[in-house]
Amino acid sequence: GTQAMILFTKEPYSQDALHGRSAILRCEVEEPADMEFEWLQNGLPVQDTEQRFKEGSNLQFAAVDRHRDAGDFQCVARNLLTGEEARTTNASFNIKWIETGSVVLKQPASVAEIQPSSTVVLRCHIDGHPRPTWQWFRDGTPLPNGRSTYSVSNKERTLTLQSASPDDNGLYYCCARSAIGFVCSQNNFTLNIIDESFPQAVIVPQDLIVTKNEEAMFDCQFAAVPPPTQEWLFEDSPITNRSNPDSPYMPRTTVFANGSLLITQVRARSTGVYKCVGRGQRGKALVLKATLRLAEIEEMAPFSPKVLTANQGHRVACIAPRGVPTPQVWWERNQERVPTAGRVHQEAEQLVFTSIAEMDAGTYMCHAANKAGEKKQELSITVATVPKWVEMPKDSQLEESKPGYLHCLSKASLKPTVTWYRNGVSISEDSRFEISENGTLRINNVEVYDGTMYKCVSSTPAGSIEGYARVHVLEKLKFTPPPQPLQCMEFDKEVTVSCSATGREKPTIQWTKTDGSRLPSHVSHNAGILSFHKVSRSDSGNYTCIASNSPQGEIRATVQLMVAVYVTFKLEPEPTTVYQGHTAMFQCQAEGDPMPHIQWKGKDKILDPGKLLPRIQIMPNGSLVIYDVTTEDSGKYTCIAGNSCNIKHREAFLYVVDKPAAEEDEGPGSHAPYKMIQTIGLSVGAAVAYIIIVLGLMFYCKKRRKAKRLKKHPEGEEPEMECLNGGTLLQNGQMTAEIQEEVALTNLGSSSGASKRHSAADKMHFPRSNLQTITTLGRGEFGEVFLAKAKGAEDGEGEVLVLVKSLQTRDEQLQLDFRREAEMFGKLNHSNVVRLLGLCREAEPHYMVLEYVDLGDLKQFLRISKSKDESLKPQPLTTKHKVSLCMQVALGMEHLSNGRFVHRDLAARNCLISAQRQVKVSSLSLSKDVYNSEYYHFRQAWIPLRWMPPEAVLEDEFSTKSDVWSFGVLMWEVFVHGEMPYTPLADDEVLAGLQSGKVKLPQPEGCPSRLAKLMQRCWAPSPKDRPSFSELATALGDSPADSKA
Repeated sequence: GTQAMILFTKEPYSQDALHGRSAILRCEVEEPADMEFEWLQNGLPVQDTEQRFKEGSNLQFAAVDRHRDAGDFQCVARNLLTGEEARTTNASFNIKWIETGSVVLKQPASVAEIQPSSTVVLRCHIDGHPRPTWQWFRDGTPLPNGRSTYSVSNKERTLTLQSASPDDNGLYYCCARSAIGFVCSQNNFTLNIIDESFPQAVIVPQDLIVTKNEEAMFDCQFAAVPPPTQEWLFEDSPITNRSNPDSPYMPRTTVFANGSLLITQVRARSTGVYKCVGRGQRGKALVLKATLRLAEIEEMAPFSPKVLTANQGHRVACIAPRGVPTPQVWWERNQERVPTAGRVHQEAEQLVFTSIAEMDAGTYMCHAANKAGEKKQELSITVATVPKWVEMPKDSQLEESKPGYLHCLSKASLKPTVTWYRNGVSISEDSRFEISENGTLRINNVEVYDGTMYKCVSSTPAGSIEGYARVHVLEKLKFTPPPQPLQCMEFDKEVTVSCSATGREKPTIQWTKTDGSRLPSHVSHNAGILSFHKVSRSDSGNYTCIASNSPQGEIRATVQLMVAVYVTFKLEPEPTTVYQGHTAMFQCQAEGDPMPHIQWKGKDKILDPGKLLPRIQIMPNGSLVIYDVTTEDSGKYTCIAGNSCNIKHREAFLYVVDKPAAEEDEGPGSHAPYKMIQTIGLSVGAAVAYIIIVLGLMFYCKKRRKAKRLKKHPEGEEPEMECLNGGTLLQNGQMTAEIQEEVALTNLGSSSGASKRHSAADKMHFPRSNLQTITTLGRGEFGEVFLAKAKGAEDGEGEVLVLVKSLQTRDEQLQLDFRREAEMFGKLNHSNVVRLLGLCREAEPHYMVLEYVDLGDLKQFLRISKSKDESLKPQPLTTKHKVSLCMQVALGMEHLSNGRFVHRDLAARNCLISAQRQVKVSSLSLSKDVYNSEYYHFRQAWIPLRWMPPEAVLEDEFSTKSDVWSFGVLMWEVFVHGEMPYTPLADDEVLAGLQSGKVKLPQPEGCPSRLAKLMQRCWAPSPKDRPSFSELATALGDSPADSKA
């Protein structure tokens, strides 16, 4: 009995189960500690098996068995400490099942006793629980209920044939369906009653395929007692013996006494189904069918020539053409069948090469044939071999400015394709190079920077070989850069003229007068610097710079030096306020030698004296007069004074105001009241006084601020935000006026510019003679950019590698930009920003000497890291490395933005990288040649369109936030190994995309989503939504990235 101390929380209950499916009986107690469980079936302990086992306290059934698992189950719980025991109530399974069986003959007792017209009873031995429903089938067709010839008993599971005849012959089987499933019987019953009066087939007609106009013979014979009748049908019409049938559609036929049918001259209309029909005394007519078809074969599909790789296995299939009967296919070579075994053999319809060799090349023929004829198609096979060297590329010495050749000659069974690479980048589309038919590379005009590693890849479909050659360029003796042919010297000032050259050996440089006369005593020359201690009028003339070395001889450059008095203003235009309809006049007089020419610019357009309106005149003394002024004449007017040596300009504003109403109302004969005249006079006087006071305060404050800055922070930060390339800036979302500073040649040109204004820059003075040019890197807006060795550029070091940017332009704005850039790099001091090492401003062209690091620009480094050329490729760049490169640029740009500077051209090409993977923000800006494709000509300027935000391109608004956009593009460049942004799009499409806001860069492959989101933040449409460089540096510093890209 159940003990009160043991309480069951779950007891087994009777339930439905499916035979062969899983089930579980549950048994749980309130306090399971120290309890043991046992299961009983019909009072006997249950033993664990694979099919039935105890799991915890429950009894698990993997597959319920209707025989083994019948009966009552009980759970016994026993306390191991007290020995107490409790039992649950009994539970059992209602097991549902269905089981297949055979169909057996129930009546008569044996098959031998079955006679025509006797009763035949078949029983279906499929059973199940619950009881299923049955269905009987003969030859796969269900037997419907309610027929008089047979009856079905569902209770007895029997089929009764009341009077069996040969018509009932066939294969009988049964199927049963219940809630459990659907099964059909096995070991089915075949009924075969023989009645001699029924027709039996003795000879069955066979399907025939014949050629056109051939004859066809169908054989057919029946047997019965008494003998049966026989006839032939074609398209269900009886066939009789005829030679000229009435119907043209009926074939010419003969029916023989033995039942055979002959069709002569078979045509397309003779084809179809023929029926041989036999009829006996009893039973249904027996119909035998046979098909007559015409033999045919279609054309074969042609082969395209195949190129197969040598020493590999290949299979070529020959698709049999459509035909009746199906054509047989075989291969031939040289009119001999390809064998069925061997290195080259035929396998079914395939031509098989276990290992193809050069000797297997040639023509193969595929044949297909049947009764209708034979077709064939030719296949041309070429065996491709891996190229072999005839002449490999060799390390070469090439002369600068001359054509250079690198050979790459190879041979193979197929003509190899030759591709050349320079520093891992394909040169197939570079117009400077030509690749000849035999693979030789011609460098049309060898430049110094062509001295690098070249790779030639010769390939066929079978494989490729590659060879390397390092080119050493034999530099020609040349001036670096060539001296300007016409240069100006300011009268009575100290001036130097520079001449530098390079060659295979460092050349000696000398200056002489072109006419052969001696240099005056106050003129000296040393290491290419021609120094005039005090310029006099007699110093005008032609001077020749001679550069020479022993292996290359000498070169000469003639410079015409002009002595001039630089332009100064005697009378400057002043701000003017006039009434509408009155006359405005700006005065402007300048002096210099040669005498300066005066031009005027109004509203940002040069005023051409020949095209001016009659009311605007430029006087012989240089004054600008505007008669009958209107409000449209308001604006800025600039007087430009220039001679052949320098240009200066001065600006003044014209303010046009409305006449007082009283003055307009009175006629010419009336007299204005005295008070009105007094009021107007006081108003105009007050306005002029106010303007003079404001302008005076502006100049005073600027002068004082500059003095303070030089006194307290000689190398400190500018209070204004400066820009590398000039232009209007945004600061905290507000416009700030660009600081207008004069940068005339006087200030930039000669050493006479050693004024207070340049005192800070003079500390950066670097002797031009200490620079030795190595190679030209390219050209930018300012002029040539080249690599040089510098002596004494850094403390404690002998010679260091430096980047030199030269100023070779007369454009006033570019001269100002050059100076601004020098000032910016001079004020910055950060490990991720290049340092300004010095300035050469004592002569033209001016040089800016910047720090350089050994691996060159970041873009080239990224391209090489992507290269498959292992000899060029450094260690692979992991995501961790890429994040580090980006973070360093962010830190450098943070320092720039803290110094209130805007870069305007931040990109991988304008950053430098060292072998230790230290990145420095720089400004190479090689927009004229090397990276010309990355700049776009827009509104008379070359801009890095693909790196710029919409507000910078369309509204010329630059700020730190526009640099953040460019930084996002730089991050993208790092993760795609230096690819061009928006590669599939043309520049015009990119511009349209920026205008519409629809152009987006895709997420780089392998870039973590966190970093991709950071890039997207950099490209926010509104500048205020973009992160600061401090935020970017912090985010990149926190990035957990160490997976390989």
